[in-house]
Amino acid sequence: MSTLKDTLKALIAMTPYRVVRAQRPMPRYQAIPESLRLLKSLGYDPKVVIDGGANFGLFATMAAQIFPGARVHVVEPQAACQASLRALEGPFEVHPVALTSPERAARGHVTMHDAESGSTGAHVSAAGSVQAAATTLDALLAGRVTADDRALLKLDLQGHELEALRGAEALLPAIEFILCEVTFIEFDDMPPISALVRFLDERGFALFDIAAIGGRARDNRPTQGDFVFANRLSPIAAEKSW
Repeated sequence: MSTLKDTLKALIAMTPYRVVRAQRPMPRYQAIPESLRLLKSLGYDPKVVIDGGANFGLFATMAAQIFPGARVHVVEPQAACQASLRALEGPFEVHPVALTSPERAARGHVTMHDAESGSTGAHVSAAGSVQAAATTLDALLAGRVTADDRALLKLDLQGHELEALRGAEALLPAIEFILCEVTFIEFDDMPPISALVRFLDERGFALFDIAAIGGRARDNRPTQGDFVFANRLSPIAAEKSW
């Protein structure tokens, strides 16, 4: 015998809406796969994906599944992550280095904090205790990526994203989309989100999507998120009809 609850579910299923149980505070969202699938549905088909701050390869694996024709460059300096990354099967090329600015890369290394065990919170810090080989995106890949590759650049560097982008002046014109972690509550003197947005705006990139926002447990205040930036020359970004 059908209950009222079953009847309501059946009726809602016929609409474009869904009902979820409210939580307090309301949860933030994690929609990176959905953002990538949206790009794919709009005709985006990169030949190159660059995963900066790959950790154990979760994003790299997901990107390879969504964009099966792409070569995936996996960039991760943490020694604890290398065995897992080397074990990945498919279109992956592993680069065991940290991405940074030209000035820091000239020294050949950076100092990292919380990098002993493959932590997702490992980050470049003057107070760090682990040295990691460092380079720029330009030195690593600028000569290997062209605009025809429609490349996707993902950066998850715990606040060091702007420094890495400063080392990508030659590469950026060949990038069509950037998925970049942003930090709402800065630490270690990292720049504000506005500085990152301004830097990319000056180089021809506009905010295209917000893929994720995470909140802290005690009050759900945003801590970090992931913004999608589009090269203004992209045919996808050029389509502005509502």
